[in-house]
Parts: sequence; structure tokens; C-alpha cells
Amino acid sequence: MDLKTAKRIFLTAKQAEGVTGRTLESYTTELNRFFEFIVSREMYDVTEITADTIRDFLNSLKEKNLKNITIHRYYRELKTLFLFLYREDYMESNPLKDIKPPKVEQKVMRTFTAQEIGKLLNAFDKSDYFGLRNYCIMAMFFSTGMRKTELTYLKIVDLNITNDLIRISHGKGNKERYVPIGKSLRRILIQYLRMRQEYIDDDICPWLFPSKSKRRLTNSGLNILFQKLKKELKITGEKVSSHTWRHTFAKNYLLNGGDVFSLQKIMGHADLETTKQYLNLNDEEMKMQHAKYNPLDNKDWLY
Repeated sequence: MDLKTAKRIFLTAKQAEGVTGRTLESYTTELNRFFEFIVSREMYDVTEITADTIRDFLNSLKEKNLKNITIHRYYRELKTLFLFLYREDYMESNPLKDIKPPKVEQKVMRTFTAQEIGKLLNAFDKSDYFGLRNYCIMAMFFSTGMRKTELTYLKIVDLNITNDLIRISHGKGNKERYVPIGKSLRRILIQYLRMRQEYIDDDICPWLFPSKSKRRLTNSGLNILFQKLKKELKITGEKVSSHTWRHTFAKNYLLNGGDVFSLQKIMGHADLETTKQYLNLNDEEMKMQHAKYNPLDNKDWLY
């Protein structure tokens, strides 16, 4: 099968699976770069591609000083492509199956400190509608770990206060999931919904967190809020964002005794390996966990 046909069939299949436009664009851009490399080697059919060809391509990316995390992304997308072609019987073997993934440096994830959490949750005038809205947004991030886009697309109908669940319909890859509402978030949401009812009619605006123009709060609107908070609260150095809240939720969930499997479901990770990155504890966190859970200190061994 020629390269152009292989790419077209693969992208059509991914589109049928419901991947986002952004993901399709990423596949297109990176596969174009790979196929340009293949053509430069005077190969025009996917069956001509070998493991050595793929290794040469990955090495060429390294020679261009691309970051390891970027090279790893190319590896993942090529892995998806060749697995698809092999399973659909367009190739007799998978040339990538024995190639080890490039190593990626483990970055220490930024999480908010206890002091920063206190500042962020106490930064708003809760007697004012937008102050209470912003407080509820921060509480929502800290209690659920949801993504920025997931929060901005929440509607009133997505809340099930009776059963303590939030429906997330705009998850990554357009996957729907349900996230529990904790008792503190439940109390905050009830308080917020009462004030929201006085401020806006649900028939006019269905969004849970409307903007000042009573439309859906956008990602850029949230970014401005975080930038303002960083400046006003004088949080220096590190990024203040919804993603930092996501990291903070995940790390604290595990530190408080939560398991990685339920965390994976709450956060909407397709791959458990993505969730496991939050198990990378610093020295103080390891000492705290050890004090709570080490068996000699937590059971009477003296018979």
C-alpha cells in the first residue's frame, strides 16, 4: 500500500473512532514529517518500512535537537499507525513492535502548597455573585481534578446533587464520565446555585459558570482569572492554572489514601500509566506516607 493511501485510511479510521480535531491535526502533521523522511529514502510503500527505518527517523529528530518528550510523541503516534495497519492486514508484520520507546525525563509536577491552597480558596468575596462563582470554580478544581475545558462546558443539567455526581460530557476524546461530588463541594454548590438563580435564568443561560455577559465562560476567561490571582496573591515562580489544581487534586488524593485505579476513572485517563505519574512523591511526602502506613508502626507486633 502506498504511503498516501495508508495515511488516508488511518486518519479516516481515527475520525470514525471520534478522536478530536486537534488529535487528527497532530496525527496529520507528524505523519507528514515521517512520510517525508521515508520518501527521502526512496521508499513509497508502507511494506518497505523496517525497524531500522523507524530508528533512523527517531534519531533524525534527536539530531534536530527536539526534546525527548516530543520524540516520544512521534513514537506513540507511529506505534498507533503501525498497529492499525498490522491489525487491518495491510502489513504482514509490525516494524515497530520491537522498538523500545525513547526515554522521557521525569518532570516533578507542580502542585499548590497548603499555604497557596488557603490563599486561593480565600481570595474571593462570597457575598458577591462573581466572587462566589470564582470560589466555587476553585473548589470544583480542587475537589474533582477536572480539566479546564471540562469545567467551562458544564451545564446546570450536568449536576446531580441528589446522587452526588457530575456528568462530564466534554472529556478528552469526547468521552463522557461521571465524577463524585464530595460533601464540601456539595455544600458550596448548593450555596452557589441559590445565588446563581437570583442572578440568571437557566432558560437564558444553561452554563453552570456563565461569564459576565451571561455566555459560556471560555478557557481564555479562566486564564485571565488565574493570572489575576497570581498577581494579587503574589504567588511567585511557578504556574498558577487549572492544570496545577489537577496535579494538586491527584497528588492529595493519593496522599490521603486513595487508590490509583479510582483516580484514573475520576480524572478520565485512558491509560493507567498516565495516572501512575502522580505516584512520584518527593522526600517529605514519602516520609509522611511512611509514617501513616509502615507496618511496624501501625500494628502491635508485641505478643
